[in-house]
Amino acid sequence: MTPEAFEAAVRTLFAEVAAMTLATCAQGRPWASDVYFAPDGWKLVFFSSPASRHCRNLEANPACAATIHPVVASWRDIHGLQLEGRVEPVEGLIAMAQAAAVYCAKFPFAKALLEAPGESAAKMARVRPHVFIPQSVRLTDNRQGFGTRFLLRLHDGRPLGPPERDSGN
Repeated sequence: MTPEAFEAAVRTLFAEVAAMTLATCAQGRPWASDVYFAPDGWKLVFFSSPASRHCRNLEANPACAATIHPVVASWRDIHGLQLEGRVEPVEGLIAMAQAAAVYCAKFPFAKALLEAPGESAAKMARVRPHVFIPQSVRLTDNRQGFGTRFLLRLHDGRPLGPPERDSGN
């Protein structure tokens, strides 16, 4: 798969799928949470409460994994992403504003929640932006044949080379 085809497939999934499943682990106890996300290059922005279990886990252990995939009716149509990386809270007013802009571009309803007076605004005030920084992105696409997988390795949000055929190890 060419780098352009890989990136196009990933960008399509980033655009069409609203939520990623974020897998965290702390004190030997795994946890998975669905969070809405918005891409910022290869990095993924999401908002969550620092009091949530997944954010408490990430504070203790920022290493995590995520999946992004559409709902399909047949195994032949399974396609999606498996990501490994780390999560960092977004710090600083400018970075927080940029994260909010990226997020609101994908989810216009979030802007309305941020601007709304009352209960919705109060709830939004309790969440903070975070960024998932992938170290690897695996694209699985059974539409190209059962178990077809490609792997892209990244460092600080930049590809380390072209995607490789992935044997599943």
